[in-house]
Amino acid sequence: MSDQDPPTNPAIVPPVPAPAAAPPPGRRPPRRAARLVLGIALIGALTLTAGVVGAIILMQDEFTPDVKDGSYLEVKLDGSLHDAPGEGGMVLDPADFPPLLTEAAADIRRAATDERITGLYVEVESISVGWAAAGELRAAIAAFVAAGKPCHAWADAYDNKAYYVASACKDVYVSPAGLMLVNGFSITNEYYLGTFEKLGVTANFEHVGDFKSAVEPYQRTEPSEAASVAMDTMLDGLYAELLDGIAAGRGVPRETVVGWVDDPPITPDAAIARGMLTGKKYRDEVADGLAGEERTELDDYHEPANPFASAAKTIAVVHADGAIVSGESGAPIFGGSMVGDRTLVETIDDLREDDDVAAVVLRVNSPGGSGLASDNIWRALVRLKEADKPLVVSMGDYAASGGYYIAAPADWIVAGPATLTGSIGVFGGKMNLAGIYGKIGITTHTWRRGAMADLFSPIADFSEPERARFREFLETFYDIFLARVAEGRKMERDAVHAVAQGRVWTGTQAKERGLVDELGGLDAAITKARELAEVGADEEVQVERFPKRKTFFEQLSEDLEQSRMPAEAQIPEVRRAFAELEVLDRVLADGGVAAMMPQRVEVE
Repeated sequence: MSDQDPPTNPAIVPPVPAPAAAPPPGRRPPRRAARLVLGIALIGALTLTAGVVGAIILMQDEFTPDVKDGSYLEVKLDGSLHDAPGEGGMVLDPADFPPLLTEAAADIRRAATDERITGLYVEVESISVGWAAAGELRAAIAAFVAAGKPCHAWADAYDNKAYYVASACKDVYVSPAGLMLVNGFSITNEYYLGTFEKLGVTANFEHVGDFKSAVEPYQRTEPSEAASVAMDTMLDGLYAELLDGIAAGRGVPRETVVGWVDDPPITPDAAIARGMLTGKKYRDEVADGLAGEERTELDDYHEPANPFASAAKTIAVVHADGAIVSGESGAPIFGGSMVGDRTLVETIDDLREDDDVAAVVLRVNSPGGSGLASDNIWRALVRLKEADKPLVVSMGDYAASGGYYIAAPADWIVAGPATLTGSIGVFGGKMNLAGIYGKIGITTHTWRRGAMADLFSPIADFSEPERARFREFLETFYDIFLARVAEGRKMERDAVHAVAQGRVWTGTQAKERGLVDELGGLDAAITKARELAEVGADEEVQVERFPKRKTFFEQLSEDLEQSRMPAEAQIPEVRRAFAELEVLDRVLADGGVAAMMPQRVEVE
């Protein structure tokens, strides 16, 4: 391999001279995948050992797919890109796993300097990730364009997020009958006080932090002034990221983009006339018009690591994806994911004791959850650092409340400009269901010993002494939260309190306030981890992700579990409501405080 050839194994990070571009993160094939292949063969016929060996040798050959000179790299955004390795499809061969979003971004950056790749074709169907992850993908496309190579984007239709990503390309096309709907952001929150009053349910919640508005939907009919201020500030940050990204990609002033959004052209012809699009074409016209005759799909260009390769040192990328709860990690029945403290602590402890692990990158994509579970994870991360292993945090779409709590001990924090983070505050409480019990004919009788024996009774409101005692607990935990952040960020307690109180910030706003060190993606975090681990310029580094991707049988088991849900629970709106209640139930199950973002924030 010449000095100009790209690395053939992205999971082995080659020596990088300083200053260095981010080494492309990859994925070492899970050892259990090899065991899975062998296990399937043994179940079928124990006498096929030779065939299994042959299959493994074949897999080895497939780790270096042929990429012909003059190829265009095809990236299809169809909702299959996810942030964490727990998702990714029911496949048997690890080589068939679609790349994660951060892996796709790294592949695009690698293609920018790959002499075999002459251009990039981005086809947008749907983008299933949030704004921070979309920004990470967009930054990789922009880096490809900055390398002087052509980039063409095409879609049947563009919404805010799809156009934001596609606008990194110089040539942006839409189907002749397509729709343009780049019209800005809106967020709508539901408030349930009126419903609870009809049902005879009362919400008994307390919160610490003026902006900790997670409980407002249960106790109010509209947002508080503080919640509105916080939401407006956050939305201003996300909107600025949208405007600035499009302006940079299309080479127009920011004010021009504001005009596009406020008076959006709907038809392709109108969008072309105003400079939003290069032209209107059918998919085959764009694809057939690409320079060169060869095209390489991203799944083929993304090379799984050779299982026979090795490196002296490993950088472990640990994904904390989902709400933080006590116990084991897993997928809720109604969708989503949960980060169990026991599962994550066990992983961190194993890495702490592994001499081959030079540093750990914690990829946080979590709106928070249980305060107790967050503190247990925090302790495991502190012990990791005490073992002289550098800890870098890479923030995804969310790293808020409990998600920020577990980020606090990091040596370095990297966030995307559109990451939602902060929300340093807590809440907790209970629902009083006595009214609804009466409506359906349930009667109760309680025997108690102790003035506060039924503190968390589901059929009684807090008494004033009970409410005061519970609030004392919340305020104590909030002080612990502030202390954890102050220690990790080397800030004074009052300085943390000034930017805390449950307030959510974008990554850009958090960096301005000292809660984040650097704006960037996972590649930047891995580069920093290598630097802090003092890995020599001539040393190779293996990047390994945790948790390992799910096998076919694990995914099948989860799908069967969901198939047993009542038909009405399959309705998206109903399923979402049940999912939120399920997460809240798990978060509060340990009887502690909840450190979660204020309400669900979905900006499309």
